[in-house]
Amino acid sequence: MSTKQSGSGFATVELLVTLVTIGIIFGAFMTTFITIQNINKKARDIQTSNTIAFEKTQEYENKLFDTIPSTTPSGTLVEVEDFSGQIPTTIGGPRVGKVYVNSVSPTLKHVVISVEFGEDPLKQTIQYATFIQRHGVGQ
Repeated sequence: MSTKQSGSGFATVELLVTLVTIGIIFGAFMTTFITIQNINKKARDIQTSNTIAFEKTQEYENKLFDTIPSTTPSGTLVEVEDFSGQIPTTIGGPRVGKVYVNSVSPTLKHVVISVEFGEDPLKQTIQYATFIQRHGVGQ
């Protein structure tokens, strides 16, 4: 009888080392995958908020000058519209969308559109500002 063992196959230690290595690699992959998903969600939220703010800016630029509320005193931004309800619920809350106007002069208005979303410390703010003259933007 021979007491030699065959050299083929895996020993228990080799199998355990292989399983631990595969577990570590899988864990690292899952952590990376989840991080990428979170970054992608934040980027989509910023892009959507940016689009909403830009569209609202264009809406005000296309309004007749006299339909944009006049504000007093001059030099002070006054809230004239809250469009928070138009921000999709897919964006991280709380979601706030507001339009502020400053009547700089009888023929010039400063309009600021602000979209805020998320909670501290991850809160994001997107702002657009434009000046609108009585005879149109840039007239």
